[in-house]
Amino acid sequence: MHKKRYAFFSLVLTGALFFAAGCSGGEKKPIATVGEAVITLAEFQESLKRIVPQDHATDKEDLTAIKKDLLNQLIEEKLLLAQAETAGITVSDEELTAEVDGIKEEYGEASFRDAIAEKYGDLEKWKDEIRNKLIIRKTVEKLVSGQPPVTEEEAKEYYGANPGEFSATERVRARMIVVASEEEALRIRKGLTVSSFAETAKKVSLSPDRESGGDLGFFSRGEMPSAFEDAVFKLRAGQISPVVKTEYGFHIFLVEGRKKGGKFSFEEVKGRIMERIKAEREDSEFRDWMASLKQKTKIEVREELL
Repeated sequence: MHKKRYAFFSLVLTGALFFAAGCSGGEKKPIATVGEAVITLAEFQESLKRIVPQDHATDKEDLTAIKKDLLNQLIEEKLLLAQAETAGITVSDEELTAEVDGIKEEYGEASFRDAIAEKYGDLEKWKDEIRNKLIIRKTVEKLVSGQPPVTEEEAKEYYGANPGEFSATERVRARMIVVASEEEALRIRKGLTVSSFAETAKKVSLSPDRESGGDLGFFSRGEMPSAFEDAVFKLRAGQISPVVKTEYGFHIFLVEGRKKGGKFSFEEVKGRIMERIKAEREDSEFRDWMASLKQKTKIEVREELL
């Protein structure tokens, strides 16, 4: 669970921020029209508050840029939802339930409910936004589904042209157990062994990685929260850490292996390269398609309301 995926302990439900389901009362003044669709000022302000809380100090120039980016995202959402409606793309109740249950499992019940209450106030409103997110995801996937597969030759060419991307510093493979209290962590650590670590993590850890026995995989410095790295990189392979307190809870780490720095072989990174090339192609196709759609659609923005 690398740093960028360590959202389990935050109260921000990534991916649900920019999908606004609509305005529930309040100011109906349009800030933008997208074809026949309208983005109201209240809708825009509601989305903005989820990204930049009202009591959060933000540089004026930065805030202006955030507002413009958000409005552009909302405009693109309206365009995509209109395309989905034309194409008959929908999301079933079963698909929505599966997505919601997956998010609940990732964040934990308490963190999930706190985040919804703080940023949306209403679970059903949030579910409407998740439904829109799924519809948009389906629409984009359908758009880019015609891309030809990436060949191994293309991956080798990319590997040779970008040698700096495939060098690594020292890496460690570690497992983690995290609990809420120091007392519980000390009790667990007392009887913990290398052979029992994974099973114990499955039973007691609060981290989503508990399902894989707390396995964090291999990582280098800079990929994890610094408190984790400070503890883990001091350990030898096969060594268990003492209890480590961080802002996320009370942790116990096991280092299962270490790898010296060096260059990754092509076989080690081939899959990652092919995924990157595929993603770059799809993004380019989507951006070109979106630019063309914007040109064909009458879009009016009242920038004075930003």
